[in-house]
Amino acid sequence: MRSGLLVIPLIFLTGCNVGGIDLSNLFGQYEEDSKPRLVAGFPFFTKYENPTAYIPLECYTDTGKAKTGKAFANPCYVCHNGGNTPVDNFGDWRNQIDWLRFPSDENPWLNAVAPEKTFEKKLASGKNWTELDLNTNTVLDNKDNIQVQIDNWIRGNNWEKAYNNKLSLGSSSKLGLGQYVIDIPPLYRWDGSKFVRTGYISSDGFIYTSETDHKLENLTWWRAYDWKHFPGYFPTNGRIDSAMIRLPEKFRKINGQYSKEVYKVNLSILECAVKQIKNNCDVEKLDTVILNQYGIKYQPISDGVRFIEVPSYFVGDANDVRVWQEKFNGEKVGLYPEGTELGHPVYYIDPDWEQRPNLGGKTGQLKEFRYMKKIYMQDINSSDGEEESVSYPEYDNGLMLNDPGTWILGGWIEDKNGQLRAQTEEEMAFCIACHGAISGTIDNTFSFWRKLPKGSGWKDTDYGYHKDVFDNKYWADQLRNIEDPDAEIYLSNINNKFKPEDYGEYQLYFTLTNGIDHFRSNKEGVCRILGYDNYNLNLNRCESGANSLPFEDALKMVKIDSDRNILTDSSLIGYKNADGSLSQKLFLPSKERAYSLNGRYLQVVLTQQYIYGRDLFSEAFGTEDGGNSLEGNDFKRLKKDGPGLLEQDLIVVFKTLLGF
Repeated sequence: MRSGLLVIPLIFLTGCNVGGIDLSNLFGQYEEDSKPRLVAGFPFFTKYENPTAYIPLECYTDTGKAKTGKAFANPCYVCHNGGNTPVDNFGDWRNQIDWLRFPSDENPWLNAVAPEKTFEKKLASGKNWTELDLNTNTVLDNKDNIQVQIDNWIRGNNWEKAYNNKLSLGSSSKLGLGQYVIDIPPLYRWDGSKFVRTGYISSDGFIYTSETDHKLENLTWWRAYDWKHFPGYFPTNGRIDSAMIRLPEKFRKINGQYSKEVYKVNLSILECAVKQIKNNCDVEKLDTVILNQYGIKYQPISDGVRFIEVPSYFVGDANDVRVWQEKFNGEKVGLYPEGTELGHPVYYIDPDWEQRPNLGGKTGQLKEFRYMKKIYMQDINSSDGEEESVSYPEYDNGLMLNDPGTWILGGWIEDKNGQLRAQTEEEMAFCIACHGAISGTIDNTFSFWRKLPKGSGWKDTDYGYHKDVFDNKYWADQLRNIEDPDAEIYLSNINNKFKPEDYGEYQLYFTLTNGIDHFRSNKEGVCRILGYDNYNLNLNRCESGANSLPFEDALKMVKIDSDRNILTDSSLIGYKNADGSLSQKLFLPSKERAYSLNGRYLQVVLTQQYIYGRDLFSEAFGTEDGGNSLEGNDFKRLKKDGPGLLEQDLIVVFKTLLGF
């Protein structure tokens, strides 16, 4: 049994008011003949407006088959692959072949494919509900007669207000999921002339309750970490964030007394464990007195410590907690201990980030604040993988259980005035499966196991400004370590030609997706992959100084089946610095694109249309409009005969662990 999981029958329907939001008068609309139906074995959430609210827009991408009749792009592999651990659904790679088994024949993420039905719907006056003017960088809400300057909006600080007001998720109900009061102070703010990093965070990532007094008693015990971002989830595609972790109180103490040095040892042990590194794991500099006290085998290195053998137990008052979960066959698996918390603020992008590159484009205004807490340790011997549930997970004022009920997920999102509010049940459903039954995670998480090694990883994300973010290769010795004999025919081969251990992770992703995002929508990003700074829309060319390249030629250079691409000719790669680290410009958008991303999202905020999607494009992006997100007849056809990845030998199966 999974502790803390309340099973709610599928016939149970909620009222119209959820989380303080009236759901009876939503402005968006679906086609009446596309109402969802329950399909056996899959949790299609029929009580929600979006019947599959937990399946993200990325799953609706066209592989090329809908538009050209031939698949040439496979972004699916980053989430659905060989599985990193036994609890991360190792058979999930089959979703690359089986494709979309959804009950509806329409794409429910209307903000992407049909914004004219949601935040740009026609009012009685004949005007669109909202309008984005990129000449003046303003957003108009014609329904409530509001005009918002994008700069003014992103210079707000809803995070600071939420922290000062002790905003909470959940409730005190005995039948609820508990309560989380935001206890992480803001890391950034507008000081009247520029964005700055606050004094709440120290140079080694520790977050304090005081900006000026970083004493032990002022520690929140939250610690920010820098990580190599999941392929495609970059600021240039609208995703800019921070990541932070906190372990339970016993991991911070020795003999009942708080100890920062003991805590650092435990964080380092966990880092190795979730990376599934048993021996020779390099971590930050640690107090060797503690290592000697617990008999940990280590070796000092110039910039840290190498665990010759990662210990079996944590240290200090957590010395009774096992580091590894063991299978019957003796295999050791690293998972987070119960009580682990993760914080994830999601920001608007600073259009002038190049003037303050050390901030990595962060602003004071949050789109969302996401929270996770591990509540249940899986029995890794009970099943070879987690499966999706057919029951609704419990919801409690912005808190919801993931699928399969091992983590509590929490989320705040902006209200119409830009202040943070608890997400509604359907808004939270957006999170549960990506942090649940997919194979491209570690213990249902995306970031900490991708933390940069040693001390360089203990700071807030800055997207490559420091010379420590490289395009690391996959662990070659993990490619054959997959517990699925059916995957053998596809294992590590792409087009019977390429093997991932020979290439950088992003290098492979860019060619397999034919772009820098899952939808091949970011032309500026394609140009930057090749070293060109800008995309000229009028000329349809990549440009950098006096040099330029037709965009169609650029696209061929990041296409898996081109004779000459960044895999076959690495001299085409233009996203690396002289020392081989990744350029910050690869991840962050131009000033013009930043305003477009901020403004487009702001249209959704002013209309509160989140249930129709948080991924936005400059215009409707369904296949019927020339985009790369499936809908209508294309969707129906590909549901029947598949995405074409199998026919083109584009199935990719391996683990996603990195060789840090």
